[in-house]
Amino acid sequence: MQPALAIGALLQNRYRIVRLLGQGGFGRTYLTKDQGRFEEECVIKEFMPTTGGDRFSSKAAQLFQREAEILYQISHPQIPQFRASFEQDQRLFLVQDHIEGMTYREILNQRPGQAFSETEVRAFLGQLLPVLAHIHAKGIIHRDISPDNIILRRSDQKPVLIDFGVVKEVVTRLQTGTTAVQATTVGKAGYAPSEQLQSGRAYPSSDLYALAVTCLVLLTGKEPHQLFDDTTLGWQWRPFVQVSDQLAATLDRALSYRPSDRYQSVSEMLQALQGPGSVPSPAPQPIAKTQQSPVSEMRTVAVSSPMTTPATTAGAQGVNRSAPRTSVSRTKVMTSSKPQGGLDNPLVLTAMFLGATALAGVGGWATVNYVLKPEPPAQE
Repeated sequence: MQPALAIGALLQNRYRIVRLLGQGGFGRTYLTKDQGRFEEECVIKEFMPTTGGDRFSSKAAQLFQREAEILYQISHPQIPQFRASFEQDQRLFLVQDHIEGMTYREILNQRPGQAFSETEVRAFLGQLLPVLAHIHAKGIIHRDISPDNIILRRSDQKPVLIDFGVVKEVVTRLQTGTTAVQATTVGKAGYAPSEQLQSGRAYPSSDLYALAVTCLVLLTGKEPHQLFDDTTLGWQWRPFVQVSDQLAATLDRALSYRPSDRYQSVSEMLQALQGPGSVPSPAPQPIAKTQQSPVSEMRTVAVSSPMTTPATTAGAQGVNRSAPRTSVSRTKVMTSSKPQGGLDNPLVLTAMFLGATALAGVGGWATVNYVLKPEPPAQE
């Protein structure tokens, strides 16, 4: 394996090495300054062959550049722009924008014992899922989603997706000496689904699986192997965190073992997170008797009436607010707070009239009899 590039080295007579950012199984990452763009910082990735010597063949280099051009065509504000790819000194390089910020792995390491909240994870998903929709629409699968490959950009606090596995897939084919398109196993153990690790096949649902695992790590602060049950081939994460049933169900489906059981697209997962079921509306409840208005508690008598005044209609609606308006449009409600009095009874009035008439007759007869009564004869 060739040594790392020295600080200050110049590539393509343009990119000056500032420092080594990291090194992994696929190569090295350098922070550089682009002298062709006013010393603007950028990142250069060097891909190293692990077999067959310290160099790639010319045919392998052509394949690498052809595949890198696909990534170069991706234009999204939350994906580092791929600027160029080139070969120098039998090494393959790829140039992209430099993102100022911390990876989500680094953020977790800086807040031990304080995992991400549901609100933070929902915001994370809401900002990152559209990025996946963008690349999936171009037929590109990331293949390597994890907290290490997502940066929280310092300038706007948005997640940025880095380190596409499609390039690593090409490098893997180059390392094995096979330039033909074939399935290759690219992905991080614990994050990549079984079909990707075992057969090298990856689908949009494979990215959604890795994204869901990333969410589990953020929510629990635990590594995937601590949450995955090898005996049941299922994820046992709920005991470690309290989240809403909706978010839990969404993540569980994305984590399904079979690809066909997962969400098949980003839009499906977004609908599950943001659909009407996100805030279920309470079922309408009948009005309890103790909550009725004072009018509804009074005695009422409903009689048929061809017309109804607005006042009586309002009173009828107060009795039953859940009834349709047509059921009370022809109903008049009469209310009374005391029983009817005796003077309102027609039978009583008739008896009083007859009694008064009889008394008047008797009184008249007595008067006439008194007036017409003959005077007694005078005594001598």
